[in-house]
Amino acid sequence: MSRFSGFPAHIEKHVGRVRGADGRIAGGRDRGYHLVYCDHADGAHVTVLTSGLRDRTAGAPLPQELVCTLQADQELHARHLTGVIAELLTESNSRVGYGALIMNDRVLLPETEIAGALAAPHPYLGDEFDVLLDETGQPVLQLITLVPITRGEAQLVARYGRDALYDRWEETSANLLDIHRPCAA
Repeated sequence: MSRFSGFPAHIEKHVGRVRGADGRIAGGRDRGYHLVYCDHADGAHVTVLTSGLRDRTAGAPLPQELVCTLQADQELHARHLTGVIAELLTESNSRVGYGALIMNDRVLLPETEIAGALAAPHPYLGDEFDVLLDETGQPVLQLITLVPITRGEAQLVARYGRDALYDRWEETSANLLDIHRPCAA
């Protein structure tokens, strides 16, 4: 039995039913991971996550998978953001930790202000979501949530730290699951 055998049940428990996945082969090459689609029980949200990236995140204290949760009608954006960042990590054979900014030099999601993501614990799920435990209770996998951010929000983090951005999001009651939200910076 794989130490990751509880991964599918963990995902379904926290984010909802797994609806399907894109194959590992994209553009004629094996990218080494699947993009998995999950529908939340509320019907209003979707989560896109990687499965298999854990085999490629060299140097991480725990193997990692990426997660992006958005409103259901923004599934293509969640797919794009997750896929672009997963490709960046696999091509550079690197990992990402909480607080990391992954930014593009221009808007990343068309018709939005979103230019990248903040790697973070999931903003709306409890702490038990962010780390998969094996049957003995040992951590075996870290789930890194990609929170879409604007260039202005990234600049706020770079200047004052991520706590300043979290404070601003709280002050403005920002809906972090909506890519059309205004910049909070």
